[in-house]
Amino acid sequence: MGFQAVEVGIADAVPFNLKRTQAAFAKTGLRVVSVHNVCSERSLDGANRRGDWLASTDDERRREGVDATLESIANARALGASTVVLHLGSLPIEAKWEKQALLDKLSRGGAAEAERLEVSRAEIVAEREPLARPRLEAACRSLEELLARSSDIRLGLECRLGWHELPNVEEVGELLRRFPDPRVGYWHDVGHAVIQDFLGLGERHEWLRRYGTRTIGVHLHDVREGSRDHYPPGLGEVDFRRVLALLPREALRVMEISAGFIEEEVALGRRCLEEVGFCS
Repeated sequence: MGFQAVEVGIADAVPFNLKRTQAAFAKTGLRVVSVHNVCSERSLDGANRRGDWLASTDDERRREGVDATLESIANARALGASTVVLHLGSLPIEAKWEKQALLDKLSRGGAAEAERLEVSRAEIVAEREPLARPRLEAACRSLEELLARSSDIRLGLECRLGWHELPNVEEVGELLRRFPDPRVGYWHDVGHAVIQDFLGLGERHEWLRRYGTRTIGVHLHDVREGSRDHYPPGLGEVDFRRVLALLPREALRVMEISAGFIEEEVALGRRCLEEVGFCS
């Protein structure tokens, strides 16, 4: 279908196996450009499968997150990748995904829905504020430890889907200011930014307008109905031309779609990106 390189990531409970992965890519000739944390051969707690303990205020869990990420970095190096994409963590808020669903309802129903539900967007988001600071500091400690041992591998801080997850658009700026090291950069997820916009949490292009010069990669996928993401490009509402205009020329471009789409839909997604100018 014209793909020349891939990002390696684990989407289920099957452990990562470096030798098996190397053998698979030796057969296909595909290059690996990035690795999504966590790619580890050991068994991990399910809550840390995506590296979310990097911002834990429980130091034992945070160190476990760092150790697992160091394995991802080592595996990225072994696979010839330049970058590891990081999730930093989420806040310990009760019923966080149920409240995400409330934000979705508020976006669809407006003031009438807020009155019916007896809750406002501001009330939900306010729960985040007192909890974010200590976890942001924990994330910074983790990044310091990772940089001390990451050599030439870059660390991409990904924008997240959930209102309760780190970092939000303001926190990205703080992290990049605190870590001017060129090995640390912003990783833009197009679908996540669109969903956060739909939920009223931040304009979708603001991330790239602010942090374009520090953006090292992007996950490209489409969004339907405001909050359903990981569709092949061209099957939803994303303005990919606008994204491309804000993206640095050297940024890695990864099409990240859900499993289950047929070959023709995947090919359509790549063709859409080619027509826009993301690839040739």
